[in-house]
Amino acid sequence: MEGLDGSGTTTQAGLLKEWFAGEGKSYGRCVATFEPTAGPAGSLARMALNHRLHLDKRTLALLFAADRTDHVFKKAEGSQEPGILHYLEQGVHVISDRYILSSLAYQSVDLPVEWILQINCQVILPDLTIYIDLDPAIAQDRLDQGRSHKDLFESLEAQNKIRGHYQEGISLLQEKGHKIVTIDGNRPAEVVSADILKEITPFLAL
Repeated sequence: MEGLDGSGTTTQAGLLKEWFAGEGKSYGRCVATFEPTAGPAGSLARMALNHRLHLDKRTLALLFAADRTDHVFKKAEGSQEPGILHYLEQGVHVISDRYILSSLAYQSVDLPVEWILQINCQVILPDLTIYIDLDPAIAQDRLDQGRSHKDLFESLEAQNKIRGHYQEGISLLQEKGHKIVTIDGNRPAEVVSADILKEITPFLAL
């Protein structure tokens, strides 16, 4: 799931997980994950987003890439949550709230997009990326109503830039073989969810 802050990616990931647990349970088990993760690199990235840690833009991009690599390849050892690859090898569906496209959209505001692709080149491709497109002004209103503070990229000016970088990132990844679908997020959550299911169920029937 991809989109601007406030676009509803977390809501839609949760609704999809609920669908797998109910109506879609015949398709098998499902887990939902998110980025930045709760792992060591992800925790540092969240500190930077929340203005509790000040990092150079390049360092932050590398931190997101490190967190994503850990998110994919982490082993099921001890009490730690295993990575995406572990679940896929067990035949479990994985929903991720943000992935590579987020780095292309957010980090390319300040850094070369090809370099961002390069530092993320080791991770696996998703079967399908759902981009929830939302008017940045509406996204900003949602953030203003739901939060007492703004993260690093959560100004309207930044959101407008990032939306444009999302479009550029989508085109670039599609050229490289990524399957990406854009869903109109300016509608009620249940309508967006129904459209997402229409895109996902053909993959489940394979």
